[in-house]
Amino acid sequence: MNKKVSIVVPMYYEEKVVEECYKRLSNVLNSIKSYDYEIIFINDGSKDKTLELLENIASDDKRVKVISFSRNFGHQCAVTCRYKICDR
Repeated sequence: MNKKVSIVVPMYYEEKVVEECYKRLSNVLNSIKSYDYEIIFINDGSKDKTLELLENIASDDKRVKVISFSRNFGHQCAVTCRYKICDR
């Protein structure tokens, strides 16, 4: 059984970079064969297409989780919520 790495990425009005961020992260993580991984994107209250794009990515890749806050709480809260979300 491989060890698992959880990457948490806060997103706030990031529709222009969501897909490139996912692509680059997954390319790097896929190259590390000794670890499994999950990517947890936190939509921190964005009202643009950030959430829609993240949900599309998550529907295609089961290693991706998306959490969406009802409003902007700040990246510190987004990173802190990982303790409740990450697989242990």
